[in-house]
Amino acid sequence: MPEGPETHALADRLSMLLVDETLGVVRFIDPKLQRRRAVLEGKRVLAVEARGKALLTAVESGWTLYTHSHLFGFWRFVDDRDALPDGAPPRLVLATVRGVAALYAAPSIALWETDALDRHPYLARLGPDVLDPAVDAKSLLAHMRTPRFDKRTLAVLLLDQGFAAGMGNYLRSEVLFQARLSPHRILQDLTAGERRRLANALLDVPRRAYRSKHDEVLPPGKDYLATTRARFGFQVFERAGAPCPRGDGTITESRLAGRRLYWCAGCQH
Repeated sequence: MPEGPETHALADRLSMLLVDETLGVVRFIDPKLQRRRAVLEGKRVLAVEARGKALLTAVESGWTLYTHSHLFGFWRFVDDRDALPDGAPPRLVLATVRGVAALYAAPSIALWETDALDRHPYLARLGPDVLDPAVDAKSLLAHMRTPRFDKRTLAVLLLDQGFAAGMGNYLRSEVLFQARLSPHRILQDLTAGERRRLANALLDVPRRAYRSKHDEVLPPGKDYLATTRARFGFQVFERAGAPCPRGDGTITESRLAGRRLYWCAGCQH
């Protein structure tokens, strides 16, 4: 499943294709959505935004297209519809004079009135988005005081979109490693200093992962990442059996909250 950095990078790619252009062609594989395509087709695209792992494409008619790729969804970008590959048809096609974007295999596609988006079941449950420029360590620390998070392990919390939107499996391993925290720790047992380390890592790791996808040129609206270190590489994820980068032991693989997690018991306490 694409995580926050990948979803935000997709939003950038879609923005280049769609924003300020008219949707000349809109096609849904779902017959119910296809009958409603007029709320998008022929309308100018105002914005494409990532929230958590969802993409929101807003048009001037007051409607927004919601898409979520989940585990298997993926986008293809081509110059025209004839260039789309043969085989299973896309679930969604969006075309402007700049080109065509096609979404395959994604189970979650919906049309929502833009003013009603806050009531969308997925969006309404999202916690602070770790790639939102308005989110900082202070706001994450305040969110950590939510009582329902207290007795949960960090391994579980860092996959909960209500705790930190945009987080996912590789980010979970890398955030915990940077924060030097065991995945087995309980949130309410963390010291103030440990919570600050966690909050800082929740911002730094995803933003470095996103920043590394754009080399030296940042898309419009992402100037807040200009000072973020661009270099990003896995320190522990999928490195089971390798020496800890800090020299404190060996990276091990565990299955926690149903997903693979990589960590070093020597330096993560």
